[in-house]
Amino acid sequence: MSENSDLEKRAVEALLHYREALARVEALEKEEATAHQALVELRSRIEKSTSDPAASIARSNLLGAGHEAISRLHNIRLAMSEATAELKSAFTILAAFDDALGYLPVPEAIDSNVKDAGDSPEE
Repeated sequence: MSENSDLEKRAVEALLHYREALARVEALEKEEATAHQALVELRSRIEKSTSDPAASIARSNLLGAGHEAISRLHNIRLAMSEATAELKSAFTILAAFDDALGYLPVPEAIDSNVKDAGDSPEE
């Protein structure tokens, strides 16, 4: 029984780690979408500035901002690649605990929320 208890404790830790990794990937996906949208908007502004010969200083500033936006997007994508690898690793570990135990234990804080789910006055 002690061995199962230890496995359950480690499985809960693995589940929490998986959730943290998933949250990190989701946050980076949002950050990537925002950075990509900013880059698209910059591109549009740069294209408009090329039609105005008097806007060379503004175009130069926009190009500099474009380089920074590309660099930011690149860094986000690198971080997302690392976070995705971490998520995959966490999932593999979680699957191993599921195989070993035949189930995944629900952490206590979540367990109480699940038990109380049908007790809300709205239902």
